[in-house]
Amino acid sequence: MRPLAALVLLFASLAGLGTFAAAFTRPKPATTDPSREGRPRVKLAVLVVFDQMRGDYPVRWRSLYGSGGFLRLLSEGASFTDCHYPYATTTTGPGHASILTGTCPDRHGIVNNNWNEKGVDVYCAADARYAIVPSVIDPKTGQAGKSPAGGTPERLRSETVADVLKQTYGPKARVFGLSLKDRSAILPTGKQPDGAFWFDGRVVTSTYYTEGLDRRFPDWALAFNDPSWANRKFNQDWTRLRPDLAYSRFSGPDDTPGEGVGTRQGRTFPHPMNGGLKAPGKEFYDAFANSPYGNELLLALAKQCIVGEDLGRNEIPDLLVVSFSSNDLIGHTWGPDSQEVLDVTLRSDVLIADFLRFLDARVGAGNYALALTADHGICPLPEVSVAKGRDAKRVNRIALQKRAEQHLRERFSDVEVSEKTNWIETISFPWIYLNPRLVKVSGRSPDVVSGVLARFFNTQPDVDQAFTREELTPDCPVRSELHRRVKRSYSPERCGDVYLVLRPFDLPSDRKPTELLKEDAGTTHGSPHEYDAFVPLIVYGPGVPGGPRSEPVTPQHTAAIFSRFLGIRPPRDAEYPVPATLEIR
Repeated sequence: MRPLAALVLLFASLAGLGTFAAAFTRPKPATTDPSREGRPRVKLAVLVVFDQMRGDYPVRWRSLYGSGGFLRLLSEGASFTDCHYPYATTTTGPGHASILTGTCPDRHGIVNNNWNEKGVDVYCAADARYAIVPSVIDPKTGQAGKSPAGGTPERLRSETVADVLKQTYGPKARVFGLSLKDRSAILPTGKQPDGAFWFDGRVVTSTYYTEGLDRRFPDWALAFNDPSWANRKFNQDWTRLRPDLAYSRFSGPDDTPGEGVGTRQGRTFPHPMNGGLKAPGKEFYDAFANSPYGNELLLALAKQCIVGEDLGRNEIPDLLVVSFSSNDLIGHTWGPDSQEVLDVTLRSDVLIADFLRFLDARVGAGNYALALTADHGICPLPEVSVAKGRDAKRVNRIALQKRAEQHLRERFSDVEVSEKTNWIETISFPWIYLNPRLVKVSGRSPDVVSGVLARFFNTQPDVDQAFTREELTPDCPVRSELHRRVKRSYSPERCGDVYLVLRPFDLPSDRKPTELLKEDAGTTHGSPHEYDAFVPLIVYGPGVPGGPRSEPVTPQHTAAIFSRFLGIRPPRDAEYPVPATLEIR
């Protein structure tokens, strides 16, 4: 598929689910050519993830990029113009867990950022058994306060390229993960990296990575904290990178209905950068992350990690994961057609050019491989979709839940239900969780109740399709491409009773009834629709012929590609081999 054709299909009203079905049938397990295994082709493999960079961005604004960033990768690297996630729940946790395991949530187990297990909300990459490092210091007492739950990869069920690299070469192979988000640094780097670091106003890690391993918090990371590197941006407004450029020619107007305001950052340029504070504090750090300045911090951190850990300088290869989160936070707030997303993408181009120059000088051209992809795309603001003639809206989750609850009460009228007891325990999109105690009291099986609920949802005008757990088991035959993608997002111990897919371009809203008169703002992702599943994949490295590839791929192909570069076997659950059109000479 040519880039122009990909753009045309991007906003097809039915989200293009059937168009790419051939790419998402379950592939044969990835295998390694024994004649090639065991010979590293690079000294450093770098995975660059731009959180929420939709697949059209590298070509949508191609005429505005400089020569050394995205254009260099597009011309000298292999760029796959037909890259889609093959599962339905396109959120940050599953995306970062999938890229270097080479598989989907039904196997690696990261079914969402959060899920409900036995009535308890579970986060994909943290546990109370661990604590944040450095500790939170109470400014009044000077003592370490109660630390939030610390990051951990323990809920990830599949090994990653990082795990296999460590198994193959031992401690001489170095592995690090860096991001503003904990899950984005943690999940791709597996169970035994040398470090995973993220940002909460400071650069931090977790006792999972430090206790019992004779490791200290490294000086190169500590240098970002006292004071915080972010403080240098306090009260430095976010203005357009290119004041000479008419941004409205390439994106929407500066003030579009449906846009958010961030952390007291406003809807239009320039965006104040203080979070409403007189000195740096939490609200400022939230605003900092929700601006291109967050990406600048992460690039500086990546450079210091490479230098401080001497990555890519030895014959034993190393792995570095760098996931830029600010693109995602900005996209959620102002939407993909905003001048803010255009600006952060232009700045990302400058950032990549800088990073490539640094890698050339420090590691050496030909000594490193780099793959660039994203963990998911993004849905347009419904208000923008409506202005373009699409049928789109914000679907109030609470109102939808009330209608579903009333239907179950009427359908099972023989069951006495108090006003404070509900058939639906919670809705955590895309999953609906039934109240197991009430289901048991009713004398019905969970399959019967979930079937009634799914059939109700399938009559609702805002619902594309609803699926029950029974329809998502491995024994249930695949009926459609949408069904296949939902099945690949299902893990029985971690998922609810009914999976809900809204219509294309509709967004779930969690506003309470008392808030319905207030303006709803921003956008999100997490659906199987084209705009959420479509991401870039560009592979740059020695022996890779440059130019576009129309072969259908998924980001999970990266696991086999990096395994080839590093001279190791693919992870055991990896399903997607090195693409046929990617000849690594």
